[in-house]
Amino acid sequence: MPQNEGAIQLQIIHYLKARGHVVGKTKTMGVRRGRIFCFDPYTFRGFSDLVAFINHKIYFIEVKSEKGTQSEDQKIFQKLVEGAGLTYILARSIEDVEGQING
Repeated sequence: MPQNEGAIQLQIIHYLKARGHVVGKTKTMGVRRGRIFCFDPYTFRGFSDLVAFINHKIYFIEVKSEKGTQSEDQKIFQKLVEGAGLTYILARSIEDVEGQING
């Protein structure tokens, strides 16, 4: 049975924390104000779902379900991260993260 992104995020968080790594979920969604859905103008659009500090390195982890796709803002953020020489992981499972941090 396919899992939603929230469930996959929790699995990755638990996996990394169980190994003693620092990981946190970022809050990038907007907020509802009455009938209007607003984005915080100071939020970095496309920022990854999770950020992890592992062995003196920082990892930006975008979690997607089996059929989920990146938004244009997320693709732009990925290019910024990789252009800075940092690691961006597009993860659909724990295995995707494990492969990047152990590889």
